[in-house]
Amino acid sequence: MMPEFSGQPNTHFNSFILKIDMDPYHKMLQKLYEVTKGRENVDVDFVDLVKKAGYFPSIDSIVSQMKKEGWVTESRANVLRITHWGVAEAKKSATGPHSGAQVEKDAKRLLAETREFAVLLEEFIAEQSDTRLAAVSTKFSAVSKALDAVKKA
Repeated sequence: MMPEFSGQPNTHFNSFILKIDMDPYHKMLQKLYEVTKGRENVDVDFVDLVKKAGYFPSIDSIVSQMKKEGWVTESRANVLRITHWGVAEAKKSATGPHSGAQVEKDAKRLLAETREFAVLLEEFIAEQSDTRLAAVSTKFSAVSKALDAVKKA
């Protein structure tokens, strides 16, 4: 899934608040990670956790998938412990599939392309010619590509 942008870019235009849609397995793994604080020796009554999240009807499939992935072990029925791999996956899913560094890099590129576009547009306004219009058009395409890169990051 593509990330949705929630919020506005800051005044420096170099960071975005991203909302990444997670599947129920990752959401529940994240909840388990939060409850255990990443410690692998903590037993958690998963029934309570799943009820609070609204996934109780799917508890069996969630536990089954999480065990299959190696993220948890089950010490008793629906009493889970997060594993090393579960901790790693929870940390990975918390940051999302796209790093903040990549978003920042793409946003800075977008800013640079936009500034160059503004300069070319001002030059075209000052002296209209087919050559300058072509340069504006080319730069507009570059701005569009840079914006797409930020959306995908």
